[in-house]
Amino acid sequence: MFAMARKKLSIRRKESRKWREPPEKALRFENVIVRSTNLSVEQIEEAKKLLGDALQLCGIENEIASFLKRKFDDLYGGHWQCIVGRNFGSHLDPAQFVHFTVSKISVILFR
Repeated sequence: MFAMARKKLSIRRKESRKWREPPEKALRFENVIVRSTNLSVEQIEEAKKLLGDALQLCGIENEIASFLKRKFDDLYGGHWQCIVGRNFGSHLDPAQFVHFTVSKISVILFR
């Protein structure tokens, strides 16, 4: 009985991590807020475009972060890192970074 309750809880947790809003609604200009950055305008626009692709292809924050990291590694070289989530704290001192929010999700992409 305990195992079944645990399995239901695990399923519910996975469902809560899935992106609930359709990308067309979530990625409207007024919903994408750049909190801080030191990237070029072209890189910021590329990150926004890639985030839209990630939201269409991926279901949970971990997959979105992996997608963004791999794409930025391919495009700009180096070792990029990405944090995606609804509730986290961080203190970073990166060379290059962008921090933006989309609806309820925050994204930090840095190296």
